[in-house]
Amino acid sequence: MPLSAPLHKLLCVCHIVSFFGYQKKVCHLLCLHNVRYNVDSQKFGFGHQVLIYFVYFWSLLCLLFYFLFLDGFVIDRGSLYIYILPCLYYIHLKKSLLRTLNEMARVHRELQSTMGTLFCVSVKRAFCCSLLICIELLLVIYWQIESLKNDIQRWTVFTCLLGWHLQLLLLVNSYIWLHSIYVVMNQVLTAELRIQQRWKMLRIVLKEHSRLAKIQRDVSHFFSVYISSVVLLISVIFYRSVILEAGIEWELSRLVLLRLETWQIRYLAYIILLIGTFLMVVWDYKSIRDTFLRGLWKTQEICLRTWDSRNTQRCKQTQDIVDMMILTGNAPRDMVCTKLVLWELRIKEATIFTLETAFFMNYFLLLMITVCLIPIVAISNGFEIGFEEKLLNYTYCSKYSEGSEAMNLTIENLTLGTYTLSHALG
Repeated sequence: MPLSAPLHKLLCVCHIVSFFGYQKKVCHLLCLHNVRYNVDSQKFGFGHQVLIYFVYFWSLLCLLFYFLFLDGFVIDRGSLYIYILPCLYYIHLKKSLLRTLNEMARVHRELQSTMGTLFCVSVKRAFCCSLLICIELLLVIYWQIESLKNDIQRWTVFTCLLGWHLQLLLLVNSYIWLHSIYVVMNQVLTAELRIQQRWKMLRIVLKEHSRLAKIQRDVSHFFSVYISSVVLLISVIFYRSVILEAGIEWELSRLVLLRLETWQIRYLAYIILLIGTFLMVVWDYKSIRDTFLRGLWKTQEICLRTWDSRNTQRCKQTQDIVDMMILTGNAPRDMVCTKLVLWELRIKEATIFTLETAFFMNYFLLLMITVCLIPIVAISNGFEIGFEEKLLNYTYCSKYSEGSEAMNLTIENLTLGTYTLSHALG
């Protein structure tokens, strides 16, 4: 049952769920999704809203118009393909997301009704991360729209970018919720309870632990395309500046190693900040989950349950924690501290390929080290870094057929700043 207001602690799990509810209301107000929660049935379902369907249809028309007719663009249009792929993938997996959300709601209700006042535990760190990711997303979306110098590009790109970034918000919220639930379940191991009461709660908690493991794998499967697009986006921004933009400028008689424009630097910094926050949330979830699993083996009094005295002396024994975990549906890999699967590819229900969190973090750190080392090594070998500014004023003219009029796209007073790492050849 829900707790009364005086029993709520400061920034508890209930407040986290309420904050998610406010985000959902804002998304409904902006017509960003049509998933609704039915209080009577206590399940998520699809709400048929004509306005939302109209916004989806309008976004599709804008994207088609943008890709077919606007060949003159300022900021790289190729990155939009990375945004569109996850959006199409999520439309295909809407029912999968609905099942996962309903399973999360069921686990939340059962733990809340079982643990009572123990369910209300302070999760200040999770609440701060949830607020931080919202602020970061708003700043990134604002900068991306503001950096487009043409109103047509702003309107056509806005809905696609907003949908792409909201997937990150849902991904982070999923891990924040998982982290908060494990903080709640740790109360069974640390709170002062009678042995029989602790044993009864632990059976239910371990049953929910097996469901939480499945929910986390479903989340990693659902957002696998998104995480792949993030890795690809970060890699393309950096390696294109180092490899594709490098070369010999014969007119200036210099060898260019790195050409990185200011908007690319800012964009790369924003994406790194977002992914860094996401990795911090994932690491918090893994740490609190491992703490829960380690606490199962270290708390000896949990296992102090004997058979009824009417049984023979041979049957008088302590039930092992492993027996209880197996009886509650936990797989052997869920009984010890295991690595966390962040990316999982499935075909139907069969798992084809998985990547662990360590792989993504190692790649992320390796890329950051490379970003720092390339300029340092180049400058130590005689390369010089300089800043160049270009003022662009041009009109793009396109004619589609003999009978149609030409379409003009004018860009005025656009300044592109570029950091160039080069070495004089002469």
